[in-house]
Amino acid sequence: MLEGMEGVSSYAADVDRAFLIVNVITLFLFVVTIGSMLYFVYRYKASKNPPENAKNIEHYTPIEIIWTVVPTILLGIVFYFGLDSLRAQRTMPNDNDSIVVKVIGQRWSWNFEYENGKKSSFLMIPANKNIKLKMTAPVNDVLHSFYVPAFRAKEDVVPGQITQLWFNINKKGKYDIQCAEYCGMRHSYMLSHVEVVDEDKYNEWLNPKVEKEENSKSKGEELFSQHACVGCHSMDGSILVGPSLKDIYNKKEIVVTDSKKREIIVDDEYLKNSILDANKDIVEGFTPNLMPNFEGVLSEDDVKELIKYIKGTDDNSDKTKEEQKISGKELVQNNGCIGCHSLDGSKLVGPSFKGIYGRVQKITINNSLKEIIVDDEYLKSSILKPNEAIVEGYYAGVMPSFENVLSDKEIEAIIKYLKTIK
Repeated sequence: MLEGMEGVSSYAADVDRAFLIVNVITLFLFVVTIGSMLYFVYRYKASKNPPENAKNIEHYTPIEIIWTVVPTILLGIVFYFGLDSLRAQRTMPNDNDSIVVKVIGQRWSWNFEYENGKKSSFLMIPANKNIKLKMTAPVNDVLHSFYVPAFRAKEDVVPGQITQLWFNINKKGKYDIQCAEYCGMRHSYMLSHVEVVDEDKYNEWLNPKVEKEENSKSKGEELFSQHACVGCHSMDGSILVGPSLKDIYNKKEIVVTDSKKREIIVDDEYLKNSILDANKDIVEGFTPNLMPNFEGVLSEDDVKELIKYIKGTDDNSDKTKEEQKISGKELVQNNGCIGCHSLDGSKLVGPSFKGIYGRVQKITINNSLKEIIVDDEYLKSSILKPNEAIVEGYYAGVMPSFENVLSDKEIEAIIKYLKTIK
């Protein structure tokens, strides 16, 4: 993602200038230091300078002045431009002259709340307006860091405290938000984005005149996504940080309560308690103190909607299940397959996917070369055990195995997609 190469905030040029000056000075000092060392190695090597000709110079004022004054000047330059860029970043505009957005960073998501009460999982802002973020994290959470590379803006998000950050963006576009402070197992998934739009589009988004008649997501599904539940609890049976929620309702579970194991049935009451007081009953095999408590964060109606979504009885459950078709194309993209397998016939690290299905292929199995026709069975075997049959002209040990990573349905979807690439 290269959108961060060009700074787009009002103070990005100051930060980039300070960064450039520091690097130029560092490079200059490197060349002088290493260059002098290499010169002395050559000039005073033993073959040209016998030890008996060596002289002990105890004091040389000019060079002592140079190596004192020059670094002092260089440090002064670094200090001046560094302070100048820092002043631009830390001189906060007044709330009255800014759009103030509350930011909550928690394991492992970003949530944004606007002055009219609207909430979202991404940041929408107008161009050429002062934006002021007031950021915090739940008391029982960990340290995060709000970082937008393209804005040259980064600030820690501290549990129980409010930190502030501001920017004024002069170019419309979509920019990545990352957490720049390691915050646990799903740190790399703590991603969001900023959409910078014109003021009219921003106002229309913030205060829509007409609500959409059809909403692709139910209230429960929106809450599930907004509060990053999907980052720790899958809906397909796979195990992430927390238990999967697939078919969890009425399921028997062993939980640890006050250091004692007991068997429970997952019902409405248990789900409600697990949302509001996440560390009261820990499912056996999972780690406590990872999920934040949502007591005081979610209303009673929100909790009910979440439970309905988890049970699969919300208003859009049938539609949601119908729409949750596995996309082979997305799986190929998301698992990095196109980094090694082209779609246009060109040779990369692995064979091209173009026209792969039904193709006659020479492969090496157990050090013997044989000819096969690429079918469903071969493709499935290549995904799960890629090093058992190596296509002639390629290397073993490059492609990872996707055994226990992809489900049978996901593999079927990938094979179905590969068949379409002609």
